[in-house]
Parts: sequence; structure tokens; C-alpha cells
Amino acid sequence: MGFAERLSSACVTSDLKSVEEKIKPVEHVAALSGATSIGSDMFRARDHDISALRRSILLLARKARNELHIGMEPSQQLATAAIMEIMHWQCRACNGASEQRIDGLRKICPTCGGTGVHWWSDKERAKASMYSLDTWVKWSPKYEKILAMARRADSSTIHASRQKMG
Repeated sequence: MGFAERLSSACVTSDLKSVEEKIKPVEHVAALSGATSIGSDMFRARDHDISALRRSILLLARKARNELHIGMEPSQQLATAAIMEIMHWQCRACNGASEQRIDGLRKICPTCGGTGVHWWSDKERAKASMYSLDTWVKWSPKYEKILAMARRADSSTIHASRQKMG
């Protein structure tokens, strides 16, 4: 069931109580109710909504253009890379589990050191934003600011939903 179906189901269902360890449709509604436009679209994009992904990139790019005074093309390239970094945060080796099974034993993932997080390198960031590593030095400070904007929008969705859910 896609996001739109879950949202409409949550709006008409009579069972709005929360069940531990299971995400109820009402939690999706609560998460979106306090989200910024960018945060709401990023939330929808995680559910494979391509239109929402595109909107979140464009909204973030517009915000970057206004606040950082950069052109349309660089702002879109940097916004795309920032949103991809946020959406693909899991360690590539353990897929975010923070441990691996090696020879039948559970061991802390040697790649991420047990954090479950993949730390993006400058090379990966440059590639995601379609810049060469040589030119990345110029864009890196602006990228960090755009990444911070995207993280604030994304985390405000989670914070707002937690406040509303109690």
C-alpha cells in the first residue's frame, strides 16, 4: 500500500490508537501534520513517491538560492546530493543493522564500527552533485549549509510527530 492509500485510510479509520512496535497509519498523518513542505515531501519520498522527491529537491534548491545566493543549476545539484545523503544514510556493509554475521557469529560491523551509518566522503558528495573532486572544494561549504537545511526539515518531521503522538 502506497503513501496516499495509507494516508486516506488513516483519515477514515476508527482505530486511531497506537500499537507498540507497529507503525499505524495515524502515525503517518501525525508526522506530516507538523512537517515543513520540504520535510513532508522527504517523508513521502521515502515511500518511493518520485513526485515528492522531485518537489523536495526543488523546494530545497529554492531555499538554497534565496539564502546562499547561488544559481539554479548548482542549487539543484547540491540539493539533490544532500537529500540523497539523508535518504541513504545506512552503512553499505550492514545496511544499518550495526552488526554482521561472519562465520555464523554476530560481530560489530567493521565498516561502520557499530554505528549503522555510512559517512559520505567528499568524493561521494562530489559525484552525487555532479561536480569533479577538484571543483568540490569550492562547493563544499555551500553543500554543508544545504545539507543542514535538509536535515532540519527532515528532523522537524520526526520531532513534530513525536510531540503530537505523546
